[in-house]
Amino acid sequence: MISLSKNKWIWFTVVLSFVIGSNLLIYRLESLATLPTGIALGSLFDFILTIPLLVYFFILRKRYSLKYILPVMIAGYGAAVLIIPHGLLSAYSFVKYILLVGEAAFFLLELYFVINFIAKIPAIIKSYRTNASEIPTFPYRMKQAWDQHLPPSRVQEICFSDMTMYYYSLFSWRKKTMLPNESIYTYHKKTGAITLYVMLIHALVLESVGFHFLLHSWSPLVATIALVLNVYTLLFFLAEIQAIRNCPIMITDQHLYLQIGLNKHLIVPLEEIKSIHPYQGPEKLTKQQSKQVFDAVLADFFKERPTLEVEFYHPVEARFIYGFKKKVTKAHLRLDEPQKFFHALTTKINAE
Repeated sequence: MISLSKNKWIWFTVVLSFVIGSNLLIYRLESLATLPTGIALGSLFDFILTIPLLVYFFILRKRYSLKYILPVMIAGYGAAVLIIPHGLLSAYSFVKYILLVGEAAFFLLELYFVINFIAKIPAIIKSYRTNASEIPTFPYRMKQAWDQHLPPSRVQEICFSDMTMYYYSLFSWRKKTMLPNESIYTYHKKTGAITLYVMLIHALVLESVGFHFLLHSWSPLVATIALVLNVYTLLFFLAEIQAIRNCPIMITDQHLYLQIGLNKHLIVPLEEIKSIHPYQGPEKLTKQQSKQVFDAVLADFFKERPTLEVEFYHPVEARFIYGFKKKVTKAHLRLDEPQKFFHALTTKINAE
């Protein structure tokens, strides 16, 4: 999975804070009561050009498409409207229209992709219902049908992640969970992971109600944006609970399937598994070590130690939410029935 180094995040945060903070101070210091009109142009330059350039060099470059720059510019203009006094900003109202034209072009491009996607939904659903799969769970079957009709791209991966989230958060509650057997193994019943997410949902709902009214008194637009983000986060937590319950770890005649909630999954051909053994490594991995490991241990109140380690002959691609990927050579597991899983996987490997 592509990620920024800690130093880059620190530098990005420092420089971004300096740019935003200096502009805030200019318009808030009482000693600078009379400001020239042209100073608003400098602030607009910072928010519409400087900040997007920072985002490009620190985050987007060699990682994501340049099309993400336009939303950053629009967000920068929105921040500028909140910070720059209206009297100074009114002289440069034309900037708003330039951005609106760019936003309209971006919207039309996105609309084209949406229409193209909607046209393919019947074919995707038909493939989902008819395709044979050794794994009956929703993400694997839908991903198989999805890839048959849509070209691979980051946008496609983001749409698939969101669709999976909406399915599990809204439409999966009547679905019966699969019972453990010689091929199906749960990994959440002896943890506090679901309790943790329930507590987060409870805190999020209380925070959303109180914080929304507080923000609304200051800016209705910001309050609405915060409310939408909170609702999205709420749906994500609900979906994570359902995905944990309904997507157990599975062993088939050909593959080991590790689906850990919504966030990550790994499909390993059995012939690529070198060994499985009790985990005897350190409590906490170094950053370099963690890059090579697929961590299938659920988030909990306290980080639990893995019970099993599965090693591979060659690096295997692990997939994460929104299309992120990384190559791993090991998987760390903590299951409800580790001994049964150990025996079943060992038997499958030896049979190969």
